[in-house]
Amino acid sequence: MEEERVRVLNMVKEGKITVEEAMKILEALGTPEEEPEAPQSKARWLRVRITDLKTNKPKVSVNLPIGLVDWALRTGTKVASFGGVDLNGMGVNLEELRSAINYGLKGKIIDVVDEEEQTHIEVLVE
Repeated sequence: MEEERVRVLNMVKEGKITVEEAMKILEALGTPEEEPEAPQSKARWLRVRITDLKTNKPKVSVNLPIGLVDWALRTGTKVASFGGVDLNGMGVNLEELRSAINYGLKGKIIDVVDEEEQTHIEVLVE
């Protein structure tokens, strides 16, 4: 169907049909089919980077396997509730974060600059 669209546009370019005629033809052809999305691969690592802003050198660099992070998030929710900590009341939903990571969330999830301590903190899921 893409070939027909290109042919119609070339006909307009060559002056064989008007823009209005081309619009009618393109509408009759319908919307182009979108390519199916490639399945997202599951994240494999949670990376934590803390950089000294003065020297631009890393202070901390930690790479954690997602399986360990998943276990920690499941356990953290239970442990926090035993200790009387209301993470949901503080705006932290570990179960939501866990679901997002398990269902394909990738990229930078935390990016903070602490001007007082002169540090840059990044947490990435890859």
